[in-house]
Amino acid sequence: MDQNAEQVLAALADRRPPAMGLYLHIPFCRRKCPYCDFYSLEDTALIHDYLDALLAQMAEFSAACAAYRVDTVFFGGGTPSLLTERQWNRLLSGVQRHFRILPDTEVTVEVNPDSATPKLLKALHRAGVNRLSIGVQSFDDTLLSAIGRLHDAKTATDTVRAAQKAGFDNISLDLMYGLPQQTLAQFEQSIRSAVALGVTHLSAYGLKVEENTPFGRMGDALLLPDDDTFADQYLLLCQLAREAGYFQYEISNFAKPGCASRHNLKYWVRDPYLGLGPGAHSFFDGWRFAFNRDLKGYIRCYRERKQRRHDLTPLLQERRRISEQEAMEETIMLSLRLTAGLDEPAFAQRFGCRFSELVGQWKLAKYERAGLLKRTEGHTSLTPQGFAISNLILADLLDWDERATP
Repeated sequence: MDQNAEQVLAALADRRPPAMGLYLHIPFCRRKCPYCDFYSLEDTALIHDYLDALLAQMAEFSAACAAYRVDTVFFGGGTPSLLTERQWNRLLSGVQRHFRILPDTEVTVEVNPDSATPKLLKALHRAGVNRLSIGVQSFDDTLLSAIGRLHDAKTATDTVRAAQKAGFDNISLDLMYGLPQQTLAQFEQSIRSAVALGVTHLSAYGLKVEENTPFGRMGDALLLPDDDTFADQYLLLCQLAREAGYFQYEISNFAKPGCASRHNLKYWVRDPYLGLGPGAHSFFDGWRFAFNRDLKGYIRCYRERKQRRHDLTPLLQERRRISEQEAMEETIMLSLRLTAGLDEPAFAQRFGCRFSELVGQWKLAKYERAGLLKRTEGHTSLTPQGFAISNLILADLLDWDERATP
């Protein structure tokens, strides 16, 4: 296992329950991107009323979380940088008031270059935010226009430099590959531009076309790169990030030593996290639950609760306790997203069965021979080539009916 990956997981192990993560959804955008399936609306006039409701929901959940210390807070969206300095002060004060925040808590805010002004960045840093995730996506102006972004490459560069000037020394940039008509050279230029800015973290995601988005309704007219180009872009990312001193710790995430996203790691190692706001998901006390993607209903519900007893039912989209088999499947799927891979002795101790027997020794051997998977020191992990087709490999490994030797 890579030494940096070992250090990441060891640090997390020291912070297991009663530590938890807190995610707060900010469901507003100036303009919805045509590829985006995250829940957000363009009705920014509702921000004030939404913050009232979100603060009320924090108060509601604070008692249930009283035994937990919060060591990561993540404000995602949407576009959180649309909030004003005054709104941020109110929101961050509410987090401090309702939850037990540790002194070294990682506090991340997602920002977009078109709305993250130098003034706002300085205010966020003063208020205690210590990590930024900047939605750049590309440093190619033609591609930025094609995917509906409201900024250009210069604005993205200026935003990173303004964040550094404001005092942020832990900055992540989001990039995308597999974009319509995107060439390998265009993606290489974006990677090199990101690296040249000296940021501490890169997140790079392949475009996934969702049916209920404008891109999804375009069909073949979208002119996406073929599978080979898509894989070549991903492998180039892995190579250039490694050469620039970033270590890969998850399929899509690369960090300088000590700068892996502690919050996102909670999702992959199944640590508890609470997500508040419409569309937010949680994994808490053995349950997974999510709130309806209904902003106006969410605001209305918390207004009405001032006059009656609290009842979560109108807000919940789903709530279910994770079964033992689901826990096994989640552990395999999420662990194999990490370069540290699956800890086989820990898996056997937790579930009372061997990973290799569960998924089929012959399947593991097949992928190992193909250079897509490696098994060392009690760990099973995917190689960069395996990560490039991880969805296919994971679907095969989790097909319990195919465990027998063919």
